[in-house]
Amino acid sequence: MKQEIFNYSPSVEVLKLLTPGSLKQNLAKAVRLWVILRSIYGSDTDEVKLNLGNNFTFLEWRNLFFLETKKHHARDCIPILHNPNCRCATKLSEWLFGSNLSIKKTKWCKSFQKYYSVQSDELENLLLNGIINSSHPRSNQSADTDSQKSHNFSRFLPDGRLFAVTGRNLKDHDFQSLVNLGWLQRKKIDDSDTYFKIDKFPELFLTNLENIKTLSEKFTNEELSAFNNSLSQPINGIQRFFIHTEYIIHPKLYDRVESLQKCLKNIWEQNQVPLVKLKYQSAKLYQKTVNCIVYPVCIYYYKRAPYLFAYGQIPQQESKNSWDKIDWYDYRLDRIIKLSKIPKNVIHTKIPQDFIGKCYGNNPPSPDEIKNKMSDAWGFDIYKQQELLILRFEKYFYGNYIKGTERDEMFKKISHQQVEKNIKSCQKLTLIEQKNLISTVNSRSPEDIYCKVFYRINDNNIVMRLRAWGAKVEVILPWDLRQRMKAEMEANYKLYI
Repeated sequence: MKQEIFNYSPSVEVLKLLTPGSLKQNLAKAVRLWVILRSIYGSDTDEVKLNLGNNFTFLEWRNLFFLETKKHHARDCIPILHNPNCRCATKLSEWLFGSNLSIKKTKWCKSFQKYYSVQSDELENLLLNGIINSSHPRSNQSADTDSQKSHNFSRFLPDGRLFAVTGRNLKDHDFQSLVNLGWLQRKKIDDSDTYFKIDKFPELFLTNLENIKTLSEKFTNEELSAFNNSLSQPINGIQRFFIHTEYIIHPKLYDRVESLQKCLKNIWEQNQVPLVKLKYQSAKLYQKTVNCIVYPVCIYYYKRAPYLFAYGQIPQQESKNSWDKIDWYDYRLDRIIKLSKIPKNVIHTKIPQDFIGKCYGNNPPSPDEIKNKMSDAWGFDIYKQQELLILRFEKYFYGNYIKGTERDEMFKKISHQQVEKNIKSCQKLTLIEQKNLISTVNSRSPEDIYCKVFYRINDNNIVMRLRAWGAKVEVILPWDLRQRMKAEMEANYKLYI
């Protein structure tokens, strides 16, 4: 089979597909991966193409790519500017805009600002140094200093040189990312890592490159997708629509998340999705590591991180029967330490047969079930129990942030009399507490708006939203949530008196 040629220009769309998270944070790595792919799969006319066989080691690639490698390109040293003809001397911006595969800088910058809200001077600093912050201190050329080993300096490029990084960084991070993304295969031969070229480029890259041409992100929300499609292109040469999303995954875990996403994609491509075993570090259990056998369903990007929704065992303290509770759970991808498939022919007899029957039956757990559960109540943690929540909104806040929004359907307006009725029927309250709470409600402005909604108990996302709304909203019921909000506000007040 004829080897495919990597002749893609370093467009923002191509680079976005070569690195997880925000390209604004990982531009240097994305460009390095683009250069490395050219060196491996480039055309014979590409000045970066190396004479590599179908398989090679990292040292073989390094010795062909750089000059004077034994002296200046050791495993743990950042190379100094030792030879202007060595590729480690070439700056990030020169790789982007100076090769025969480059594009015009002005066009590239406009495309970048279509996806990321950055000022022109910030973007210039990103192209010069690999980071946005212009005040970043210059690093020493030696890699032996403590400062260069710290995370704060991990993306800063000395003199803007793209390959002014250690051999360890290139092998353990960049080449590992290419393996995770499916661009290379790796095998151990004679206790050494050997990389094998692939015959066909990753389907995910080719498909997404076609789909991402005019979209800043892929959304499952139909209304937002339509809005994005209508305004994603510049209007009279000016980009008017921007999307900002936070991504809190630590950069050192990007490769793990990449690998998990690739593994899950391969699993979901099978005719029958297998059960998987997760080794998971649970925040709920104070970072305790647990093992869970689950049926993987889909990935949701929620707030600031991706989550795997799965059905099966859930993280819990040790119990005599680990299958005593089978339910839905959302596993944050960066906290999944290991994921392994369980072949159907070796399923252990201790796994409940009704669980196996549901997962391998005609109607296995599906994303539609998750959507339905999310619409049932307010909250992301669909496995948690529901309870009635009654809120009091300041009139104008309600008019600005609830009325006329999608929350309007969720938050049902109720009368003052209905609020009193719910307080009187609350069995968790003593008669004195009921009387005092009714008196409190009666003391509020008669123009206030009261709403009821079913919410997920102890869903931290809801608590965070209530905190953010502050004094514009008041929890009336349930009583324990009201008391929690009161205690937290009192604790906050004591910090500032």
